[in-house]
Amino acid sequence: MEQDIWKNIKLPEDMSKEKIDFLTQAIEGSQNLKKQELLPYLTRLIRVSKEKQLTFTDAEIQFIIAAIRNNSSPEQNKYIDQLMQESQKHHSSR
Repeated sequence: MEQDIWKNIKLPEDMSKEKIDFLTQAIEGSQNLKKQELLPYLTRLIRVSKEKQLTFTDAEIQFIIAAIRNNSSPEQNKYIDQLMQESQKHHSSR
């Protein structure tokens, strides 16, 4: 299955295997989620990544978003856009 997930996305060359494995599992787990399940799922992923002490650079985060978008429905992508806009509003108000 891993080949299908990454077919249209170029992995960052310096991304560790541990991060790639985590992302593969995360993307596979997100594929059949409904819109209302996406935010709790992403929240859980953040918690798990912290537990595993995985940190991601801004470039890796942009890659993750692209990978999730690549494997999401149009409705999910619209919701991801909304989440990103809310996140940017939150960060810019700090």
